[in-house]
Amino acid sequence: MGAIDVNAVGSEAAKKIIEILTGAGKEVVSYAQTEAKKLATSAAEIAEMRLRGEITDEEARLQLRIQKNASIAVLMAIKGISKIAVEQAINAALNVIGAAIKTATGLPLPI
Repeated sequence: MGAIDVNAVGSEAAKKIIEILTGAGKEVVSYAQTEAKKLATSAAEIAEMRLRGEITDEEARLQLRIQKNASIAVLMAIKGISKIAVEQAINAALNVIGAAIKTATGLPLPI
């Protein structure tokens, strides 16, 4: 993914998810790492497609929303985590990912 280090960005995004969901216990860590890396990878791919003109801003927004909702669904499956906490965690992760993508590509991530 060009100048976007998906592993580093995913790791930083996972920290944000874990930070927000700390009350859910240890099992959140592996889910957070997996979902953050998936979000970072998907967002980087969406940004690349947008930069190449293969998709419009609206299509980029829709594709990112699909990925966001998928991650929310996975984290919601963990017993005892509220939808509000999950949405806050995913949004925090996407803020980290969006900043990295904007730095690398100049393209603001459309959430």
